[in-house]
Amino acid sequence: MKKTKKLLALVLAMVMAFAMLAIPAAAHGDEDEGIMPLYVVGKCSCGGTITSTSRVLRTYSSTVYSCPAHPGHTHTHSYTEVYHLTSCDSCTYSTERTSTDESCNFPL
Repeated sequence: MKKTKKLLALVLAMVMAFAMLAIPAAAHGDEDEGIMPLYVVGKCSCGGTITSTSRVLRTYSSTVYSCPAHPGHTHTHSYTEVYHLTSCDSCTYSTERTSTDESCNFPL
């Protein structure tokens, strides 16, 4: 009976140790999931800190029949839509905007 309790206690301790290692490892995911960290931009007029964050909304390609760099040539352009949020941590000031970055995929 005494050996069984000691063995059971040892097994339980090992299970707890493995669980403490496995939970953080399972929570760790891909570092680049499209959510950017907060960046301090400056100070607000209320004295609070203004932070900015952004995330990728979507990425897509489209056929372009002519562009300023390559007039008269059919090719594709890649577009990335990014959501930007700037806000103060102590008052209601915030701005939201969406930007689209465009890149030309003209074959060389």
